Amino acid sequence: MVLTSDAFMLGMLSVLAACTAKLGVAAIFNLYVMPYWMFVVWLDVVTYLHHHGSEDPNEKLPWYRGEEWSYLRGGLTTLDRDYGIFNKIHHNIETHVVHHLFPQMPHYHLVEATEAVKKVMGPYYREPQKSPGPIPFHLLEPLKRSLESDHVVADTGNIVYYQKATS
Repeated sequence: MVLTSDAFMLGMLSVLAACTAKLGVAAIFNLYVMPYWMFVVWLDVVTYLHHHGSEDPNEKLPWYRGEEWSYLRGGLTTLDRDYGIFNKIHHNIETHVVHHLFPQMPHYHLVEATEAVKKVMGPYYREPQKSPGPIPFHLLEPLKRSLESDHVVADTGNIVYYQKATS
């Protein structure tokens, strides 16, 4: 498996080297490096927001360790988010809680499953704030707040919360 992965990685590097030789460094930077970087940043932000920064500024999401952790508890500390037009483009990316509870479930059943899980979870389900438009600008506030305050967790304890790092 490693040899196959290495072979394809070398193949891709060869394609990029050939394209760079033919088109130039600036073209490859604009056509490959920048789009790739933007996509990676987008996926990192989406993943971060599914695990950090509740929409309620007073709510801290717990992280469980040791005897306190269970598969169910871990899955229930994730957040659903409304990503506007990107929900469907990314195969129902807004349905993160159900994804953690039932990771084998195909993406095309996640919205239906989320509706069913909401009824079971009742008040424990965190209803995501709806995107006011096609672009999810409403997520900038919880992202900013979380980046400013969710830095570290305590070294001890089985139920910990992110806190601001002290100098």
